[in-house]
Amino acid sequence: MTTSAQELQERLHQAYALPRGPARFAALDAVFRHADAAGDVPFAFSARMNAISDFHHGGDPTRAFLAFSWCLATFDRQPEVAHPHHARSLLWDFKWIVWALPQFPEIPLERTMAVLDDMQRRYQLAGHSLHAVHQHRWLVAHHVGDMAAAQEAYDRMVTAKRDSLSDCQACVPSGQVRHLTSLGRFDEAITIGEPYKRGGCSEQPQWMLSELLTPYLRTGRFDEAVEAHRDGYRRIRDDRHHLDDLAQHVLFCGLTGNEARGLELLERHLSWLERPSSPYAAMEFAASAALVLGRLRAAGHANLTLPRRSDDGTRRWGATVAEVHDELAAQARAIAARFDTRNGNRHQSERVEARMAATPVAQHVPLTVLAGRVTTSERGADPALAALVERVAALTAAGDQAGAARARLDVAHTLRNAGRPEDAIEAAEEAVRSLDRAGLRDDAVRCRHLLWELYRQRYHHRDAAQVVLAELIRAGDLPDGLPPLEAVLEDAADLLHGTEGVSYLVTAADRRRANGDADGELRVLRKALGRLANQPPGDVAWAVLARVDALGAAAESTSAELTGRDQVAAAQVLHRAGRTAEALDRLDAAVTRFDGDELADERRSARLHRARLRLRLGEPARAEAEAREVLAEDPDEHGYEATAVLAFALRAQGRAAEAEKALAAQDMDAEDLDYYEQDLEPDDDED
Repeated sequence: MTTSAQELQERLHQAYALPRGPARFAALDAVFRHADAAGDVPFAFSARMNAISDFHHGGDPTRAFLAFSWCLATFDRQPEVAHPHHARSLLWDFKWIVWALPQFPEIPLERTMAVLDDMQRRYQLAGHSLHAVHQHRWLVAHHVGDMAAAQEAYDRMVTAKRDSLSDCQACVPSGQVRHLTSLGRFDEAITIGEPYKRGGCSEQPQWMLSELLTPYLRTGRFDEAVEAHRDGYRRIRDDRHHLDDLAQHVLFCGLTGNEARGLELLERHLSWLERPSSPYAAMEFAASAALVLGRLRAAGHANLTLPRRSDDGTRRWGATVAEVHDELAAQARAIAARFDTRNGNRHQSERVEARMAATPVAQHVPLTVLAGRVTTSERGADPALAALVERVAALTAAGDQAGAARARLDVAHTLRNAGRPEDAIEAAEEAVRSLDRAGLRDDAVRCRHLLWELYRQRYHHRDAAQVVLAELIRAGDLPDGLPPLEAVLEDAADLLHGTEGVSYLVTAADRRRANGDADGELRVLRKALGRLANQPPGDVAWAVLARVDALGAAAESTSAELTGRDQVAAAQVLHRAGRTAEALDRLDAAVTRFDGDELADERRSARLHRARLRLRLGEPARAEAEAREVLAEDPDEHGYEATAVLAFALRAQGRAAEAEKALAAQDMDAEDLDYYEQDLEPDDDED
């Protein structure tokens, strides 16, 4: 039995409802298989094209290779299956593929060069500049250590004309900084890179900041290096795609006397080596980590135990600094040897050995307020903060582990209150580790709640916010002085789309039920129902709908009764499950229930959704009448959407001229209907 077009769309929607990572990627693989089995080449092509970016930015270049190769071959055989923008997208995606191919030692260089040649041929046929081609020829030559070829490609790139297929204004200089740094031209690297360390695209500024670390250090610009590390690392610490950039930050710690900080980074990311974005990224990270661990061993900490865990979190164990050093040094050397065999030289092995034996640039460069980094506000130094930092140092020196841990939390709160959220985050992260070590459970939970509040306010900390939220959930009831966990879960749901946000709402509702708060339970479940209205129905949707109905029927307060929006959401869930008659009953009840001026908007919303449903059922005349009544009642509030329904209903009855007239009356045109087309076309499988 083949999969229908609607089922394929549903599967694709379900895949993208999952967080980016292995689960989503496996779901996308299943979508591709079903599309191939159904023979739906246009859908399979579009789905794979859209997924290439997801695979690339999600740290899974192998899947990106497979999807790109399939799309390129299909485009060459059947160019008619592609939307016009796909031809350009394929040319753009060549860059991602060529960037990744050299990072896998099992892929012969001849294969990479063949792809590069094909890229150049297609760019020339399409009339594009070779700027991006020269950039990627430099990248390959630089990887294999052919510096003469790298310099030639670099010179051609910087003199070639940029066009729409060139990397962004910050990404090209990032590559230039890497090239100049490898030649020891540090001042020149900074001159080129500094103007672009504030952003540019999805890869920036984190890539540029990582590249600037070594030039800053080698020229003694330690303050700039610290800021580049702090800003750059916080942007990439939850993203496997940037494992090779993370290696630069671990290296930075090893070169600046910050072995303790390097150990923290190592503990956080070591498990990623089980599933690295590429062998090259694994080699870079392992070599940098070996430098940090080697310095710790030399300082007498060889027997210090590192907590370790598997990448999926199912196994936990401990290993000494010496053991992990030897493991990672061997791993870095082994991968470098594989590259050297492929490349025909010892370039990567020599790089790895030099990195693992690198001499520090400075004995100690303070990174955080708690580590002694001096910062001032516009009004000068904060004496209260300085006193707290001194207190942390004094309590630590006195061996008062608990007192020092609590003082670190005070520093974090002070920094938060002073409007310095990133400094507060770093202090709170250090505080929570020390509170855990001291066994101060309630204070550790309070610190995690502070981190949750800080993380969730900044987009690039959202992954970290979810991690600390999971820790708060495991803690259960929160200590005095904090909001109840159910309130935290509701806030969390506002940050998330798809099933994960709904699960937080359901958990919050369960807790409110346990506390006897029926009104609160209903309020939260109504939010969940609104989200489920646009998702494929399942067990969770039916459970939420049943609870909403039961609570709504039993509600004593007017504020807790079901609204028109609730009934519309219920109707959407029912319609998506094919229970159309029940969906219409819901809307009929909503229209009747919300009669009266004070509830006019609720009634119009229900009527408009009833019209949409009639249209999808192939009843355009009834949809037309409904839409006209909504327009007559309130042409402003719902005019745009009601006019779209009316236009589709008129077209379905063969009255195209009237449809155009209705659109013109609302200052709309045919292109405005594209937004509504999928939602308002008749269902193929409905009677």
